[in-house]
Amino acid sequence: MIFDTSSIFVAVKSKKLRILKNAITSQLAKYELGNIVWKEVYIHKTLNYDEGLKLLQLLMKVVDKMDLAEPDYAETLKTACRYGITFYDAVYAQLAVDHSDVLVTEDNKLKKKICKDINVLSVDKLDN
Repeated sequence: MIFDTSSIFVAVKSKKLRILKNAITSQLAKYELGNIVWKEVYIHKTLNYDEGLKLLQLLMKVVDKMDLAEPDYAETLKTACRYGITFYDAVYAQLAVDHSDVLVTEDNKLKKKICKDINVLSVDKLDN
């Protein structure tokens, strides 16, 4: 399965690390997860800095254990344009296409745009 950052974050926060075993993501995930943690600390203030740093360290360890893959970027641009999604989102969608696999995302707008052509699930639909 291909996991985008929204689902990696939910899996870690929900302590469902088992579902990430043998999962694939993009190197981009580290930067996006860092941004998610920054938002939690700086914008939403749901975590203080030390809590954010601990969460960031855990997330980086999790991504380091995942398989990292990169899509064909020309195809990724086509995917982004075809579905009207960001290039960032298209990276994960294209990985799902390239690997003939399921994309796991919590992004409902993304799901709605690609679900006719790409199999899409969320963390709550996966077995632990």
